[in-house]
Amino acid sequence: MKEPSSDYIDKEEATLRKPVELYHIWRNDESEEWFYTDGDVAVVFDGDTYLPATLSRSTSKYESELEVTTLTIEAQYAETPLLEFLSCNPIDTLWIQVSKLFRDQDPLEAGVIFIGQIKSAAFTGVQISVTCVGFEHFLKMPIPTFRYQLSCNHTVFDSNCGLSKSSYKTTTVVTVSSNGRTLTSTDFSSEADGYFTLGKIEFGGTYRTIVNHVGSVITLAYKFNSLVTGNSVDAYPGCRGSIETCRDKFDNVIHFLGFPYIPVENPATRIP
Repeated sequence: MKEPSSDYIDKEEATLRKPVELYHIWRNDESEEWFYTDGDVAVVFDGDTYLPATLSRSTSKYESELEVTTLTIEAQYAETPLLEFLSCNPIDTLWIQVSKLFRDQDPLEAGVIFIGQIKSAAFTGVQISVTCVGFEHFLKMPIPTFRYQLSCNHTVFDSNCGLSKSSYKTTTVVTVSSNGRTLTSTDFSSEADGYFTLGKIEFGGTYRTIVNHVGSVITLAYKFNSLVTGNSVDAYPGCRGSIETCRDKFDNVIHFLGFPYIPVENPATRIP
């Protein structure tokens, strides 16, 4: 009886064995990163330990016409940072890379299946569904990115704005409401109402948008999971993007990149 070749055996085993998948998630500034696997035990690869998690994904598709690829990841139980994204909608971008790996390889090699950003997320009972968009998403962005518009094209405290973020930081101890969205501190009342509106609160390396500021009270768009009364936070003012705000609030008109004097009436269509 003819013995099968080693190549045939290898191919046959490859069709029977199931690889594990590695999920690497990190913040845009790389200040934090997380490692998960859909396997039953932890996987150590390239110096990082991927912890077991109840993750599954949809089929990854590749578009020859550079259409944006999407990937849906489902978790039966909320894991950080997916839980953070779902419940708190963080300001900063979360990147994700999904790779495939056979644990019996020597040496271990992982093939990248998908790389992109987390776009949206939703709960269904205790199950979490996260939609991710591929890197082609950036190819759909308008170029040039600056627009001929009334409001400023910069974001406050970015490199183009020119303002020093640390110069506008207010560090204070807060009292947290029962729902976690309202923070109270007498330091907030040292500024005029609305000063912190559209700004952000930083705590534990994460941020939340401030949607309202009146007196000593600010309201967040989403709560911090671990913030409690007595904790210290950093608060930053918001900018509405108008030339009046840039001039009166920040004295930064020299860096303003908007066009506030665009005629609001088109003379070509004016009716005499």
